[in-house]
Amino acid sequence: MQQSPETPDQSTLAISNVVNSLNRRLRVLEERHSQIQRKTGVIEDNMLHNDKKISDDVKNIGLEVKELKRDIGEIKDSIKMLVKEVQSRAKKEDVDVIQKYLDLWNPTNFVTNRELDKAVTRIISEK
Repeated sequence: MQQSPETPDQSTLAISNVVNSLNRRLRVLEERHSQIQRKTGVIEDNMLHNDKKISDDVKNIGLEVKELKRDIGEIKDSIKMLVKEVQSRAKKEDVDVIQKYLDLWNPTNFVTNRELDKAVTRIISEK
Protein backbone atom coordinates (compact mmCIF):
# COMPACT_ATOMS: atom_id res chain seq x y z
CA MET A 1 0.00 0.00 0.00
CA GLN A 2 1.33 3.07 -1.13
CA GLN A 3 0.81 6.38 0.54
CA SER A 4 -0.63 8.95 -1.64
CA PRO A 5 1.15 12.22 -1.66
CA GLU A 6 -0.69 14.97 0.05
CA THR A 7 -2.58 17.31 -2.06
CA PRO A 8 -1.63 20.95 -2.04
CA ASP A 9 -4.79 21.80 -0.12
CA GLN A 10 -4.01 19.25 2.55
CA SER A 11 -0.41 20.38 2.97
CA THR A 12 -1.54 24.02 3.11
CA LEU A 13 -4.17 23.05 5.65
CA ALA A 14 -1.59 21.17 7.74
CA ILE A 15 0.80 24.12 7.62
CA SER A 16 -2.04 26.46 8.45
CA ASN A 17 -2.98 24.29 11.45
CA VAL A 18 0.64 24.27 12.67
CA VAL A 19 0.90 28.05 12.22
CA ASN A 20 -2.42 28.57 14.01
CA SER A 21 -1.28 26.29 16.84
CA LEU A 22 2.01 28.17 17.11
CA ASN A 23 0.13 31.48 17.00
CA ARG A 24 -2.13 30.39 19.91
CA ARG A 25 0.85 29.22 21.90
CA LEU A 26 2.63 32.49 21.21
CA ARG A 27 -0.41 34.50 22.42
CA VAL A 28 -0.59 32.41 25.59
CA LEU A 29 3.10 32.96 26.19
CA GLU A 30 2.76 36.71 25.53
CA GLU A 31 -0.16 36.88 27.98
CA ARG A 32 1.83 35.01 30.61
CA HIS A 33 4.77 37.29 29.98
CA SER A 34 2.65 40.42 30.42
CA GLN A 35 1.13 38.98 33.64
CA ILE A 36 4.61 38.28 34.97
CA GLN A 37 5.67 41.85 34.08
CA ARG A 38 2.61 43.26 35.91
CA LYS A 39 3.31 41.10 38.95
CA THR A 40 6.97 42.09 38.86
CA GLY A 41 5.96 45.76 38.71
CA VAL A 42 3.64 45.34 41.70
CA ILE A 43 6.39 43.53 43.62
CA GLU A 44 8.88 46.31 42.83
CA ASP A 45 6.40 48.97 43.95
CA ASN A 46 5.76 47.06 47.18
CA MET A 47 9.47 46.64 47.79
CA LEU A 48 10.09 50.36 47.27
CA HIS A 49 7.20 51.23 49.58
CA ASN A 50 8.43 48.79 52.25
CA ASP A 51 11.99 50.06 51.88
CA LYS A 52 10.84 53.65 52.42
CA LYS A 53 8.73 52.61 55.40
CA ILE A 54 11.61 50.67 56.96
CA SER A 55 13.97 53.58 56.34
CA ASP A 56 11.53 55.96 58.06
CA ASP A 57 11.12 53.51 60.95
CA VAL A 58 14.89 53.22 61.38
CA LYS A 59 15.21 57.02 61.36
CA ASN A 60 12.44 57.34 63.98
CA ILE A 61 14.04 54.65 66.13
CA GLY A 62 17.35 56.52 65.90
CA LEU A 63 15.65 59.72 67.07
CA GLU A 64 13.97 57.87 69.93
CA VAL A 65 17.30 56.34 70.97
CA LYS A 66 18.88 59.80 71.02
CA GLU A 67 16.01 61.10 73.13
CA LEU A 68 16.30 58.15 75.51
CA LYS A 69 20.03 58.74 75.85
CA ARG A 70 19.37 62.39 76.68
CA ASP A 71 16.72 61.39 79.23
CA ILE A 72 19.07 58.83 80.80
CA GLY A 73 21.76 61.51 81.02
CA GLU A 74 19.34 63.83 82.80
CA ILE A 75 18.33 61.03 85.18
CA LYS A 76 22.02 60.33 85.93
CA ASP A 77 22.60 64.01 86.67
CA SER A 78 19.57 64.08 88.98
CA ILE A 79 20.75 60.96 90.80
CA LYS A 80 24.23 62.47 91.25
CA MET A 81 22.66 65.62 92.65
CA LEU A 82 20.50 63.59 95.04
CA VAL A 83 23.53 61.59 96.19
CA LYS A 84 25.42 64.82 96.92
CA GLU A 85 22.40 66.16 98.80
CA VAL A 86 22.06 62.99 100.85
CA GLN A 87 25.79 63.00 101.62
CA SER A 88 25.61 66.59 102.85
CA ARG A 89 22.80 65.76 105.29
CA ALA A 90 23.53 64.93 108.93
CA LYS A 91 23.97 61.26 109.62
CA LYS A 92 22.06 59.45 112.32
CA GLU A 93 25.19 59.21 114.44
CA ASP A 94 25.61 62.99 114.27
CA VAL A 95 22.03 63.55 115.34
CA ASP A 96 22.46 61.06 118.21
CA VAL A 97 25.55 62.95 119.45
CA ILE A 98 23.67 66.26 119.38
CA GLN A 99 20.75 64.64 121.22
CA LYS A 100 23.11 63.41 123.97
CA TYR A 101 24.57 66.94 124.39
CA LEU A 102 21.07 68.44 124.55
CA ASP A 103 20.03 65.92 127.17
CA LEU A 104 23.21 66.63 129.13
CA TRP A 105 22.89 70.44 129.02
CA ASN A 106 19.09 70.49 129.30
CA PRO A 107 18.64 73.90 127.66
CA THR A 108 15.05 74.16 128.88
CA ASN A 109 16.47 75.15 132.25
CA PHE A 110 18.51 78.02 130.78
CA VAL A 111 17.49 81.55 131.72
CA THR A 112 16.91 84.27 129.15
CA ASN A 113 18.43 87.72 129.54
CA ARG A 114 15.01 89.21 130.23
CA GLU A 115 14.23 86.64 132.93
CA LEU A 116 17.66 87.21 134.50
CA ASP A 117 17.14 90.98 134.53
CA LYS A 118 13.76 90.55 136.20
CA ALA A 119 15.20 88.17 138.79
CA VAL A 120 18.10 90.52 139.56
CA THR A 121 15.77 93.48 139.80
CA ARG A 122 13.44 91.56 142.15
CA ILE A 123 16.32 90.41 144.37
CA ILE A 124 17.75 93.94 144.58
CA SER A 125 14.35 95.41 145.36
CA GLU A 126 13.79 92.85 148.11
CA LYS A 127 16.96 93.88 149.91
